[in-house]
Amino acid sequence: MLSSCPVEVSKRFGWLKSGRFLRLVSAVTAGLVLCAIIFNAVFVDRIPPTFKIHVSSAVTASGQAPRLTSIDVDFSEKVIPDTAEKAFSITPNVAGSFHWQGQTMIFTPSAKLPLSTKFQVRIGPGVQDVAGNSQGAPSEMNFTTVGAPVVTSVSPLSGADSVGVDGAIVITFDRFMDLQKVVAGLSVKPEFNYQVSWNQSTLTLTPTKPLEFGTAYTVTIGDPAVDTDGTKLDPYALTFKTVDMGLRVSTLIPTPNVAGVSIHSQVAVIFDAPIDPASISGAIKLTPPVSGSMKVLALPDDRKPSATPSSSPSAGPSASGLGSGPRVLVFTPDNPLASHTTYAVTMASSVKKADGEAAAGQSWSFTTGEAAANALNQIAFVSDRAGVDNVWLMNPDGSNQREITAELVPVGGFDVSGDGTSISYSAGGIVKKMSVAGDNPQTLTTPGNYEYAPVFTLDGTGLIVGRRDSHGADAGYWRYPLVSGQDSRQVAESGAPGLGSVTLGADGLTGQSGVPAWFGRAAFTPDGSTMLIVRGVDNVVEIVDLTGVNKPITLNISGNARPVWAAAKGLFYVTATDDNGLTWSLWTITAAGVATKQGPSTSDIATTAASATIPGASASPAPSATAAAPKDLAVLVKGTDGSIHLELLGGTGTTPLVLTTETSFSETSPSFSPDGSTLVFGRVSALTPGGSAGIWLVKADGSELTNLSVDGAYPRWLP
Repeated sequence: MLSSCPVEVSKRFGWLKSGRFLRLVSAVTAGLVLCAIIFNAVFVDRIPPTFKIHVSSAVTASGQAPRLTSIDVDFSEKVIPDTAEKAFSITPNVAGSFHWQGQTMIFTPSAKLPLSTKFQVRIGPGVQDVAGNSQGAPSEMNFTTVGAPVVTSVSPLSGADSVGVDGAIVITFDRFMDLQKVVAGLSVKPEFNYQVSWNQSTLTLTPTKPLEFGTAYTVTIGDPAVDTDGTKLDPYALTFKTVDMGLRVSTLIPTPNVAGVSIHSQVAVIFDAPIDPASISGAIKLTPPVSGSMKVLALPDDRKPSATPSSSPSAGPSASGLGSGPRVLVFTPDNPLASHTTYAVTMASSVKKADGEAAAGQSWSFTTGEAAANALNQIAFVSDRAGVDNVWLMNPDGSNQREITAELVPVGGFDVSGDGTSISYSAGGIVKKMSVAGDNPQTLTTPGNYEYAPVFTLDGTGLIVGRRDSHGADAGYWRYPLVSGQDSRQVAESGAPGLGSVTLGADGLTGQSGVPAWFGRAAFTPDGSTMLIVRGVDNVVEIVDLTGVNKPITLNISGNARPVWAAAKGLFYVTATDDNGLTWSLWTITAAGVATKQGPSTSDIATTAASATIPGASASPAPSATAAAPKDLAVLVKGTDGSIHLELLGGTGTTPLVLTTETSFSETSPSFSPDGSTLVFGRVSALTPGGSAGIWLVKADGSELTNLSVDGAYPRWLP
C-alpha cells in the first residue's frame, strides 16, 4: 500500500516539526506540570496537627477544676491515637485511661483527683496525623483542683443580732452541691419548720411561720453534705439572734397540749417585762367560749422577806426570777371549766409593755381532767407537767391522772386528810386548804407571815405548819384549828423552814435525797399528844409535846425525810445521821425521846396500814428503843453501785427483801397501798437525781415492777 501511495512519508508527518506543534507541546507540558504542582499543594497534607487542652468539667467561679473530671485534647485533625497517647503526660502522675471521640482524645483519671492540687498536662512532640505529619513543638496546660466545698456567703451574717423574725436564711456555696445530701445534713436549733429552695449553688430556707423573738438560732450543715463530685463539706454553722420583741412570753400555764388540767385552773401568760394593764382587754379567749376576768398580776415570791406577803396571786412580790413589776397576765374563768374538754387558747398581739412595745400573739390548747370526789385509794404526787409544780391524783393503775391544785407558783408541800376529802398545801409561802374537788378554798396564812409544811393532825381537827414572820424570822411551828371555837397556837418556838420554796425544781425535786424542808416531815402518836418532827430550819429531829405541858426535846440526830409511827411497836421510825451526814441509818425513837440506831437507810421510809397509826386508836405501851423493826417497813438503802434501792424489812433476824435492783435509777418516797401488798415510789436517774424518772409500782414480793407515770415525784398512796 505504501508503494502505491503517491506521497512520501516524510512529507506526510512533516507537520510534527512545525513551530505550531512545538508550541502546543510546550503548552500542554507546562499545564501538566502546573496541575501536578496544584494537586500537590491542594491535595497532599503537609501541615502538622494542632491541639487545645482543657478539663472536661466546668470549673468553679474561682477557676478551679472539679476532682471528678477528665482532660480533653481537641486536635485540629485526625491523628494517630498511639502517637498522641504517648505524647500525653500529667504531673503529678495520675493513673487513668484514654478514649477517643472523633478528633478529641479524652484522658479519664481512674480515681478522683486529690484536693487543692496543681497539675500540669503536657503534649510532647511526635503526635502524627494520618498523613504522617508530626507535631513538633510541645504545649502544656496547668490547672488546680478544688478544695473542700465552702460557704461563700450567708444572710443573715453569722453572729448577727437583731435579725428579723420573718426573713429567709440564704446560704451560698462556692460550687454546685448535692441537693439531697445537703438537706440531709442540715439541722436548725431551736427547731422550726421551713421550706427549701435552690438557685444553682444558693440554698434558701424560708420559715413557714415567723421565728421566735429574741432567740439565738444555729443552722448547721454537716455529714452527709457533699458537692456534686462527692467531696464532703467541712461542718459549717451559722448563728444569729432574732430581734428582741418589746414583750416576750416566758411561760404558758397550762402548758400546751397537757391533759388532766384542773377544772379550777386559771390561764396565765408570764412575760419577761412589765405589762401595760390598759392593753389586756379581751387579750385571752378560750374555745369553747368561757367567760371570765383578766388581770395583770405579780406572783407570790417567798425568796426574800416582804412586809406584806400576799395570800393570793393578785398582789405581793413579783414572779420568781422576773424582777419587779406585774408581768403575769391571768384569765380567771367565772365558773369551773368543763371536765374532759379540750380548750383552745388564743392571746392577741395587743398585749404591750409599759413602754408600748407589743408581744407576739400566742395560741395553744390544753385538756381538763375531772374533779375528784375524794382521794381514798388514790395516789397523790407532785408534777409540773401543766407548767408549774402542783398536786395530781391518779388511780392505782396509773389511769385518770388529773390535777387537783391549780397554783401559779410551785406547791412546796401538801397533806391529805385521813378521810381523803380535804387537802392542805403550801405555795409561795402561803398555806391553803380546800376539798380535793377544789371546792371551798381557804387561805390560812395571814398577811405578814410565810408558812410551809402543812400536816393534818391525826384526828383531822388541826393542821401543823411552820411559820416565819414578814422579816423572815423563825416563828416555829403552829397549830391551826380546823373546827370552830378554837384559836391557833404555837407548839414549838423554832425550827420553821427557811424562805425560798419558789425555787423548787421540776416536780419539786432538789437533786438531794429525802424530802425538801418545805414538805411536811412529821408523825404523831395515836392519841395525837406527841409529834416527831424533822425541823425545816436545820433538819434536827425533835419531839414536840402538842399539849404544851413539856418543852420540845431536841435529839442529837438530823433527818432528811418524813418519819413514821409504827403502832404495833409503839415507836417512831426515821432516817437520820449522827455524824453530820457521813453515814445515814434507820433509827427508832420512843415518845419520850430515846433514840436507837437500827440499820442502814438513806432517806424516806414507809409502813403498811397495819403498822401505821390508826386515827383514834389508843397508844400502845412504849417498848424499849431497841425493839425489832415492824413487820412491813420499806426503807431506801444505798447499794455498792452508788444508786439507792428499795428494801422491805421483816421481823427480827430476817434478811431484807430487795425489791428494786436497777443500777441506773435511785428510788425515792416509798408508800404502801392500803392493804400492804404493793408499794408506789418515785424514781430519779442515779446520775442526775434532780430529774424525775417517773412513778412506779412494785409488789411487796418484788414482782410486777410497773411504770405509772413518766414524770412526777413524792408519790403517796392514800388510805
